[in-house]
Amino acid sequence: MTLSPAQKSAALTSTEQTSTEQTSTEQTLAEQAPCSSKRLLIVVLAAGESKRFEGVKLAQLIPSLSATGISEQAIISTHVERLQQLYCQDLDLERQETPSLQHSSLLIILGAHQPILQPLLAELHSRQPFDILVNPQWQTGLASSVSLAASYVKEQGFDAMLLTLADQVALSVEDYRQLILMWHKTGKEVAAHYLDDLGVPAIFNASTLPLFTHLSGDRGAKSILKQQAQQGALVAITLPSAAIDIDTQADLASWLALKE
Repeated sequence: MTLSPAQKSAALTSTEQTSTEQTSTEQTLAEQAPCSSKRLLIVVLAAGESKRFEGVKLAQLIPSLSATGISEQAIISTHVERLQQLYCQDLDLERQETPSLQHSSLLIILGAHQPILQPLLAELHSRQPFDILVNPQWQTGLASSVSLAASYVKEQGFDAMLLTLADQVALSVEDYRQLILMWHKTGKEVAAHYLDDLGVPAIFNASTLPLFTHLSGDRGAKSILKQQAQQGALVAITLPSAAIDIDTQADLASWLALKE
């Protein structure tokens, strides 16, 4: 999805305006949500060719927020490190026990540029291990990666999976916390709502995974999200930052300019 600079600016501004509200929401959910022993798999989809970018998009350097003092990191490394931070933070799902995401795991699905991207993740993997799967059918489109993730969830006995795109560069740790806390609270599927539509990042329960076998080509999970919403089985959370992803060199330049 390519947004105009004006749309991206609006999304970024909206994200900043809602940060205080999100913090308040997270605190309320943390107080209400019961402790859950359910296992959640966080899946980062990073198998695409990024043909429109005319280069290895996820290897592009962006300003780093790493505590290691690194000034720039590849897009994929920055996103994965952000997700790893979830494991180090206390979700406070039940104040008496204050568990962290000990029942969650992280999976990265690579494909077209695996020989380039996997070495970029080596240091992060050494700090806090995660799984990597290579999608041999990445040429057939996004649906093959989503289906691969769903199969992995079933085989490994996870209760749900959180899908996110590696190029959703504006998502924060707080955004993910909000999704996960809502899932713990309601037990329903949870999806981001932005640009008047549902999308990823989103959490799908294991019972929904058979629906992913019907996807093909570049169809992601949007149709499933809409179906679940119509059945009242989904909760939507406003996440303006999810609207910002990188498809072209111009997208990256516009986003970096908005951050300055």
